[in-house]
Amino acid sequence: MNTLIFKWRDELIQVNPENIVYFQADGNYSVMMLASRKEQLLTMNLSKVQLTLDEQLGFQSTMFEKVGRDLIIRKDFIYCIQTLRKKLILSVPNSEKFFELEASKEALKKLKETQQEKPKKIINEVQLRDLQTRKIYPLHIGHNHFGRKTNSIECEHQVDNGDAKISRLHFNIIVYLQLPETIYEFYVQDMYSAIGTFHNEERISSVNPKLISIGAMIKAGKTEFGLEYADLDKTEIT
Repeated sequence: MNTLIFKWRDELIQVNPENIVYFQADGNYSVMMLASRKEQLLTMNLSKVQLTLDEQLGFQSTMFEKVGRDLIIRKDFIYCIQTLRKKLILSVPNSEKFFELEASKEALKKLKETQQEKPKKIINEVQLRDLQTRKIYPLHIGHNHFGRKTNSIECEHQVDNGDAKISRLHFNIIVYLQLPETIYEFYVQDMYSAIGTFHNEERISSVNPKLISIGAMIKAGKTEFGLEYADLDKTEIT
């Protein structure tokens, strides 16, 4: 994941995009809110912030979404959209940190509609395979969360293979599409699991996702997963 850099004549700020909760317009300036609740004033308007995200992050900038004229938010942190009350609540995963924001009904209605859209599948049908049960999990562009099957939390992919060491929300496979070359990039991120996520015996960070490639082996609990292209004649889709 690229480090975002904001710089001016007398100041330079470097920040990991994964730590950003939202940007909010403040006149001709913008306020950047981090997951730690630290506020940082940026001497640029919100349009310039969006341009900076697009230029430095490329397709990875899709992790953020503009809401109306005054907000840019981390989509993964959306907890509740209340159109009638004109409220948007963001929540940092695996923490008790909530951020309540105001936005217009029209902006929140549009955000709600985009959140309900079905994820876009990868053209080449890339998948993650449970090497124990041989079950496969098709991946889509964006975030793909994995965790142990339970009634108390929802992941896109719930693993039901008897491995109690897998946390209810364990790890995330992030898929980016680099344009115009149409090149896919894959990152793995631990989701603050109890015993960690590993790639080639290296523990994966919950803050800095690790770039991986086809053929990578990922271990969560006692289970190993392999990142691979689909062979539809030999796979069982969950």
